[in-house]
Amino acid sequence: MQIIQSYAKPSTSKTDSKGTHFSFSQELSRRNPVSLHAMINYSLAYAKLMLALRKVVVGDWRSKQRDHTRYQEWVQQQYLKELPDYFSDVAKEKLKLVGKKALIGEQIKELNFQLQPLQKMRRAAEKTYREYIRKFEKEKLWVLDPVISVHPDCVIFEAFSLDESSYGRVSVPTENLEIFGDVDYGTTNIDFSQQLADEIYRVRSYRPAWLKVAYDQVEMSTGVGSQVEKKIDLPETWVRGFLQVQSASTMPGTNVTLSAQTFNEILSILEQNKAKVSPRSLRFRLVRGEKPIVVLDPWGIEVREFHHIYRDNFEGEIRIWGRRRLSVFNDVLPFADTVEIKLLGTGMPSYWSVGIDGHRFDVGLSGWTANDWAQKASFDLLASAGSDKISEKTLENALNKLIQKLAATPAELGEWLSISQKDATFALQELCRNGQAMFDHLTGKYRWRELLSQAIEVQDSENDERLKYALELKNSNKVNLKNETKTENLTTREFEIQGKNLFKTQISTDQDGRVKRAECTCGFFRHNKLRKGPCQHILASVLSL
Repeated sequence: MQIIQSYAKPSTSKTDSKGTHFSFSQELSRRNPVSLHAMINYSLAYAKLMLALRKVVVGDWRSKQRDHTRYQEWVQQQYLKELPDYFSDVAKEKLKLVGKKALIGEQIKELNFQLQPLQKMRRAAEKTYREYIRKFEKEKLWVLDPVISVHPDCVIFEAFSLDESSYGRVSVPTENLEIFGDVDYGTTNIDFSQQLADEIYRVRSYRPAWLKVAYDQVEMSTGVGSQVEKKIDLPETWVRGFLQVQSASTMPGTNVTLSAQTFNEILSILEQNKAKVSPRSLRFRLVRGEKPIVVLDPWGIEVREFHHIYRDNFEGEIRIWGRRRLSVFNDVLPFADTVEIKLLGTGMPSYWSVGIDGHRFDVGLSGWTANDWAQKASFDLLASAGSDKISEKTLENALNKLIQKLAATPAELGEWLSISQKDATFALQELCRNGQAMFDHLTGKYRWRELLSQAIEVQDSENDERLKYALELKNSNKVNLKNETKTENLTTREFEIQGKNLFKTQISTDQDGRVKRAECTCGFFRHNKLRKGPCQHILASVLSL
C-alpha cells in the first residue's frame, strides 16, 4: 500500500523569552483538521518521554545476519577445481563440459577481481550515506511519522519501532496543559524530524515548552510557504500491528510494580554483560505477599525488588524475551519512581509504563523480537467474540457516534445505538481493524483514532491457515457446545471439536464478549499456549460463541 503524506511545512521550533515553542506540522489531507495550542506543564518530563518515544521509533532489534556471499563464492570455485577428480570414469564429453565450466569460473573470478575496486568504492559510498542519514536525516528510515491524537482528557503520541516489535505511546493529560484558543479534536500524523528532536534535547525545567499542532494549508502557487511531501510504502502490518497491540491489552495479565532503581539495575546488568549463549530471557519469580525477584539469564543473576510487594493472584514464574528493547527506558528512569508492568504470560506480550509528573510513557512489547506485533497473533478475534457480522449501516452509525462522542465503552455504544453489548464490542473492534478507532487500556474505552485519511484495506486475516481451518470446522458443524456455566462476571463454555482427532476447549468470556481465558487439549496449545496466537480449535470455538 502506497500513500502520500503532505505537510504545509516542516515541523519547527523556536526559543524566545517565553520558552521553547514546538510547532508540529500535521498531515494536510485529513478530513477533520486537528488544532491545539497549549503550554506544557512539567515540560522537562514531557521532553524526556518524547525522546524515549523517538528511541522506539528508530529502534531495530532484529538479529543481524552475516553475509556469507564471498564464502559461498570461494566454495563454488573450489568445487569447480576439484570436481574433475570425481569424474574419472565419466564420458569424455561430460569432462569437457566440466572443464568448460571451470574455465568460465576462472573468467568469472577474473571479472570479480576487476570489479573489486568498484565494489570497494560502492561500499564506502553506502557507508558514508548511511552515516549521514543516521546523523542528520534519520527520519528517512522511518516507516511512518508518529500519530498524535488530541482528546478532551489527554494528548496521545503513538509510534511503532522499525522492526514492528515495539509499540510506544506518550500520554499528556489535559491537566498538564494550559490551552489557549479553540481545540479541534481528532488524529493526524505529525512531521517529527531530527531537527525537531534536537530542539527537544534543549528543553529545561526552567524554560516552558509550548505545543502547537497546526493545520496551515499552503498553496504551492502562492509562494507563502512550502509543502513537504513524503511518499511512503505503508505495510499492512503497520495497521494490523495497532490492532493487535490494543486487542492484546484487553486480555487479563499479571501486574508487577518495580522501583525505578530496581529496573535501572536490570538494564545496567544487561548493558555490562553480553549473552553469548541461550537462554536470553528475564524470569519473574512471583509469590503473593512477597517482593518480586527478576532473574537474568543465562547468568542466573537475581535482582530483588526492595520496595514493592507483589499483590496479584498469579504465583510462579513468568519468562519474557526480547529484553534489549527495554533500553528505551534508560534516559527516563532517573526521573521516575516506579515501573508498572503487565505480563500476559511466558513468551506472551508485555506492557511497561513509566509516569513522570503526570506524563506517561507506555511500551508494548511483542512476545519476542522476531515475532512482531503484526504476525499471526489474532488477538483481535479474542477481543470481540460471540457476534456475527454486523451490517454496514450499524458500523457506519457506530463510527459516526464515536466521532461525535470521541470515546465510548461497548456498553455506552450499545445503549446509544440500541444494539447488544457484544455487537457493540464487535463494531468497535471492526473500527479498530479499519484504522478508525483504538482501545485505550488505561481508561477501558475505545477512542476515535483515524490512522490515515485514505481508505485502509488490510489483507483479510482469513488468509491465516489456522483461521481458514477454524472456519471449516465451524461451517461443517464439527464444533459442539457441551457445557456452559455463568458467574457474576464470566461465562465459561466447554466445547468438543471433531477434527482429525477429538479436541476439547474451554473458553471464558466477559460481559463485553472478550475472551479472558482459553484452553485446548491439542498439541499446538500445549506447546505454545497463546504465544503464537490461539490454535484453530480455540478459534473455531470463539467463532461459534
